[in-house]
Amino acid sequence: MSKVTIITGGTSGIGRGIAEKILANSGADDILYVSFGHNQKQAEEFLHAQSEADQKKLRLIQADMSSYDQMMNFVTRIKKETDHVDWLVNNVGISTYAKYEDYTFEEWSKIVNTNLSVPVFLVKELRPIIREGGSILFTGSYAGQQAYSSSLVYGVTKSAIHFLTKSLVKELEPKQIRVNAIAPGFIETSWHKNRTPESYERINRKIALHRFGEISEVADMAYEILKNGYMNGSIVDIHGGYDYF
Repeated sequence: MSKVTIITGGTSGIGRGIAEKILANSGADDILYVSFGHNQKQAEEFLHAQSEADQKKLRLIQADMSSYDQMMNFVTRIKKETDHVDWLVNNVGISTYAKYEDYTFEEWSKIVNTNLSVPVFLVKELRPIIREGGSILFTGSYAGQQAYSSSLVYGVTKSAIHFLTKSLVKELEPKQIRVNAIAPGFIETSWHKNRTPESYERINRKIALHRFGEISEVADMAYEILKNGYMNGSIVDIHGGYDYF
């Protein structure tokens, strides 16, 4: 039987890295469902960057994961096309650079919905078809463990994701579904494209390895966690030794 994987927010950044790592190790009949938000051009670029064989394994579905209704449409399509899921990667996440006093309720709520509330209900809706012994991975963040000044709401939601990861272990124990999270630090993604050299230098001084991480380094670790049969309830840091000295 084919292995079925779902990745939310999988056409860019860390999500894309994880998707491509899974594709590189997939079988001929495996299927990978990948959600994307509003950037159709980016999704098409991701698709066409893959080999012809891997393109046949991909199912790209547009879904705004700040919306419960769009998440449910995403789930409905998956349930129509498959009766099982092996791996679920809850990767989608958004943020904004804003001071605490500048947040609006609407902005705060959209980030909370995307990063926390909708992922909670995605797991709930998919739980009946996740296979016994399946694997769930959340993309958390070291910002959920170490307060950063750039985005309060992002850190709050990622801290909640870490707690959710541990809490779901008991909820999913009857089906022996493993639940883990990764907590990346500063990773070289488009989120940092507007940083000044001075900003990079300031952050790198706080990292023991004196550099940002690569997407491939995070994807490699994520893949190993997904397939590890004994990891459960773990939050795995990958931050190059941030703030260790």
